[in-house]
Amino acid sequence: MSDDLILKKPAQGGDEGGWALTLADMMTLLLCFFVLLLAIADVDQSKYKDVSDSLASAMGVPVPPKGEAETFEGAPVARRVVSEKHRNIFEMQLEMARLVGRETDALKITMRPDSVAIVLKGGFFFPSGKADLTKGAMRVLGKIAPTLATSLYYVVVEGHSDNIPIRSKQFPSNWELSSARASAVARYLLDRGFSKDRIKVLGMADTAPAYPNVDETGKAIPANQKRNRRVVLLIYPPKKK
Repeated sequence: MSDDLILKKPAQGGDEGGWALTLADMMTLLLCFFVLLLAIADVDQSKYKDVSDSLASAMGVPVPPKGEAETFEGAPVARRVVSEKHRNIFEMQLEMARLVGRETDALKITMRPDSVAIVLKGGFFFPSGKADLTKGAMRVLGKIAPTLATSLYYVVVEGHSDNIPIRSKQFPSNWELSSARASAVARYLLDRGFSKDRIKVLGMADTAPAYPNVDETGKAIPANQKRNRRVVLLIYPPKKK
C-alpha cells in the first residue's frame, strides 16, 4: 500500500483537539439557547409553564414534581406549575436587571419567595451621615423609576443602618437616619409618577443586619458594617382584585 494512502490518526490533545472541543461546546450552548427560545415562543401553555418552572427553580423558587401539590409557606397549593405571583416576580426581576445593566457598584437584585429585592448600597447612594441622594443614585434610580411608575407593582422601601450610633442635630439616632434615607428614595419614585397608594416606607435602623456587625469577640467588622448601610426596595406583584 502506498504511503500516500495511509491515513494519519489526528493527534490527541494539542491544537486540533482544543478547537474541536471548543466548537462542540459552542454548538451545544447555541442549541440549548434556541431550544429555550423556541419553547418560550410556542403558544402551547403547557410548554410555557414547563419553561417557567425550570426558570423559577434556577432562581430558587421551589417547584414540586409533576403531579404533586405545591407548597408555599407551609400551605399546600393544588397546582403543579409556578404560581402567577412567582412568575410575575421572576419577570420583574429580569426587567429590573435589564434596566440597571451592570451597576454592581450601586445595587444588587435578588428574588425572594414573595418579592424582588433591590438592595441599594448606602455608600453609593448617600454621603456619609446624610440622607441626600447622590448624583449617581439619581442616575440609577432614574433607570427603574419609569417602569415602576407605570406598573401595578407595590413597593416597600426599607432603610437600614449599621450598629454605629449617630448623634447629630438632624439625626439623633440611626432610626431617624434610616427612615430619612428610605424616605428620600420613596420621594424620588413619587416625584416620577409612582402612586403613593402603592408605596410604604420603613426605618429599620440596625435591627435587621444583612451581615454580622461584630465578630464572636464583639470586635467590629468594618466591611460588614459598610454593607449593612443600605436601602432595600421590595417590589411585590400587583394585588388581585
